[in-house]
Amino acid sequence: MRGPCVTVGAALVLAVLTGCGPERVCPPVGWSNTVVVQLGPEWTGLEDASVRVADRPAVPVSDGSADVWLDMSSPGTVEVTVLDAQGEVLAEREADLDWRRVGGTEECGGPAEATVVVP
Repeated sequence: MRGPCVTVGAALVLAVLTGCGPERVCPPVGWSNTVVVQLGPEWTGLEDASVRVADRPAVPVSDGSADVWLDMSSPGTVEVTVLDAQGEVLAEREADLDWRRVGGTEECGGPAEATVVVP
């Protein structure tokens, strides 16, 4: 009665070695990539300041930084704007983004984060 067990075992080994078997299926989820904008130490005394990245709405600055969500997009370059409490532009700069995955898996992707420092 070893015949069927050996046959099934050989088929399983063959399936593993040839890559046959259950396909990897990524879950149907979405995520938001985040640009973290950090203001340099020169930025003091700012109350109610905010940051705008690309065409996203302005996000309040808290403890010298702001997290701006970009949905699932991951542009290589963005325009970063620092605004005062009245919405006046204090600084603008174009920033190259270096994305790193902070969740998910390599196979299925996941949320990524890039940091921009505004000196």
